[in-house]
Amino acid sequence: MALLGAFLIPILLSSLQGLTHILTCQQATNVPFTVQLPEHGQATISSSAVITREQANGLCGGLRLNMRVGQESANKVKIILPIVNGTKHEWQGSVKLKLGGTTVPVRIGSIPAGETRQDTIHFRVDPGTHEINGSLLIGP
Repeated sequence: MALLGAFLIPILLSSLQGLTHILTCQQATNVPFTVQLPEHGQATISSSAVITREQANGLCGGLRLNMRVGQESANKVKIILPIVNGTKHEWQGSVKLKLGGTTVPVRIGSIPAGETRQDTIHFRVDPGTHEINGSLLIGP
């Protein structure tokens, strides 16, 4: 019985951090968004993509996370999180969003080979400057 308990220790001590699938790959997108919201007026959303030779074929061996951010109302942004599966395999996908000091896992779910799945979240922003980054979390 003690031998069985020794095998359970890594499982009991591990944390999926809110995920519903095991991770086999985690890679960050190089597309940060900056949201600047003045006390009064429209938000300014800016971004710049950095594509390296290694990332030209996608993340995690052929997947792409094409984040988009847009203003929804005076203090709310809409974040669209499509994952494109350019591989021959079905994957379970999630996105780890860093919204300023907050980290939010967003479950996209099963992504069949050659298809795209997405989710949209709505995030309230306070006046000031906020950075939004995403990481692709993939598993079997």
